[in-house]
Amino acid sequence: MSGLDRILFIRHAEHHSQSGFTEDGLEDPQSLNARGWQRAGALIGHFARALHSPGLPNVVYASAIAPDSESRRPQQTVAPLLAYLRKWREVTYCDAFAKKAVGELVQDLLGREGVVLVAWEHSVIPEILAQIGVEGAPQEWPSDRYDLVWSIKREHGGWTLEQLDQRLLVGDR
Repeated sequence: MSGLDRILFIRHAEHHSQSGFTEDGLEDPQSLNARGWQRAGALIGHFARALHSPGLPNVVYASAIAPDSESRRPQQTVAPLLAYLRKWREVTYCDAFAKKAVGELVQDLLGREGVVLVAWEHSVIPEILAQIGVEGAPQEWPSDRYDLVWSIKREHGGWTLEQLDQRLLVGDR
């Protein structure tokens, strides 16, 4: 590989409409709900389909559990995909950065190679894009959209942004 090709951003999967639960079925308000777990599993197909995918990630980030954010949802969202990818290739996983540690995250991201997937708090993703230097990036992630991928690619000395629909579950746009 020769440098960072693309960074893919997703927000953690669903949690609001129903109580969340852990991988073991224990009720947990910091975990995904049933629809969120469905989306987490369906992301395997989304990223594994070469024709409809912007690339298989070789690095996966999820925001850390921290005093200001006890959410397990970002880690849970990428866990099935990460397990699948690791069956076929080496994949680096990083959950070392709290959701508000944007500067440290961006510095680490820009030192990576290949295709990187970032699962983060939706309200922070626009700030991450701004610190990377993506011109014209949206100022906010739509609060009702769990079904998006924001893909940025380095081109001509800058970054281009493409918004992709996941279309994984009933009701996705």
